[in-house]
Amino acid sequence: MAYKTIERTNYTVEFDTPEVYMDNQARKRSGHMTHAMVEFAPNTILNFNANCSAERAEGHSVYGWVEYRISRDAGRTYEELQTLPYSWECFLNGTCTISVEKAVACNDGSIVAICLRNSNLSAVGCEPWYTPTWIKTTDAGETWSEPKELSPYAGRPYDAVYQDGVIYVLHKCGEYFCKENPEDVYRLYRSTDNGESFEEVSAIPIDPSRRGYGALLFDEAGRLHAYAYNSGCEAEMDHAVSEDNGKTWTVVKPCYLAKGIRNPQVALIDGVYVVHGRSDDLKGFVFYTSENGYDWDEGVYLNYWDHPIGQYYSNNINLRDEEGNFLLVQYSESYDGSMRVNGMHIRLRIRRK
Repeated sequence: MAYKTIERTNYTVEFDTPEVYMDNQARKRSGHMTHAMVEFAPNTILNFNANCSAERAEGHSVYGWVEYRISRDAGRTYEELQTLPYSWECFLNGTCTISVEKAVACNDGSIVAICLRNSNLSAVGCEPWYTPTWIKTTDAGETWSEPKELSPYAGRPYDAVYQDGVIYVLHKCGEYFCKENPEDVYRLYRSTDNGESFEEVSAIPIDPSRRGYGALLFDEAGRLHAYAYNSGCEAEMDHAVSEDNGKTWTVVKPCYLAKGIRNPQVALIDGVYVVHGRSDDLKGFVFYTSENGYDWDEGVYLNYWDHPIGQYYSNNINLRDEEGNFLLVQYSESYDGSMRVNGMHIRLRIRRK
């Protein structure tokens, strides 16, 4: 029996029971950001998580390092936890901390991890941001390459997708989150050589002022969608569409999301578009669905608290098991009513009527 069911006109959304993926409460840690997941062989995924201080900024901190595990059964069980060397070295050296924002698997079997470099200057050990980097592995995480700079612009790379042999990365320029700086634009980068090099494709014409977070998605017709968070109006998610793989863009009307959205993450599963993230009141984890990627339903809370908490950073990956296709969602959730969080998993399935 489903944990939660949402009825829509043409389909039903089913949520399986949430599971603790990373029990930070037991190890007296926290785990903000770094929810990248990537399938690099059938039903085989590499899953990243953060190992952060539970004391600094009451756990709402990226002060720590990055870990990862491999699952060979679509996320049901996992192998031994490993530490990402690049993140550990940066942490020990005190130069910065690393968050793995996204990861993609290439046709040649390599995995490319897109990294945010956080300074240690603020209480949360995050801003200002430095220029982003990437690393790759060709042996399923046994060894990793040296980091390379992805962009000459400081900022945060919010999303990455792989389409027709090309990696696309959405990068929001700027050292600080949601500042009123017209130069802090969204830029699209691509790699056509499996993560050996990256080049800028375009600047996306979404108003950069008071914007942050962002997501990319290719629809079934091959159009590339870019979405962005508007801190001035959290019920309106900016939306731009490209017909030529990001070379040129058309800004369309913002997506209206009744319960608001922060750190939006998007997916397309069985013909249904999904966006999930933190609600605008900071209390809930909200999911919306759509049949076109433009017009969204009223949304539903997966979980809701009676007070604001810094949580519900999330990510997703399309997988398949004996029941069919499902969306594996990884997210952060408070384990004690503070900003200290566990890493959680939930599976979302679409049942067509």
